[in-house]
Amino acid sequence: MYKTEKELNELGANIPSFILYFIPIVNIYWLYRYTKGWVYVTKKDDAIVYFILFLFFGIVMPYFVQKSLNQIAKNYIRQQMMRQAMPPQQYPMYPNYPGRGGQFRM
Repeated sequence: MYKTEKELNELGANIPSFILYFIPIVNIYWLYRYTKGWVYVTKKDDAIVYFILFLFFGIVMPYFVQKSLNQIAKNYIRQQMMRQAMPPQQYPMYPNYPGRGGQFRM
């Protein structure tokens, strides 16, 4: 959660320091701000619903956060490739990549 908190802050969220996560009672506030930042970055609907899910299903919610951040990164890379006019299926460093026009040979 520390790394994703840093990534979310880089993407425009306003999440306080991760140290607050270890202080009783204050960690609930930090978790709410973390959820609110995640909802802001991923453009989801309601932060309260996801906050409640974080409270009750805390062990699986980091998976969803990481999955959504990976999707954002994938979309960003795809946009960068399209700006450079390189088709997404082209791998210039690996012309024999399997499924991309040839067989992979070592």
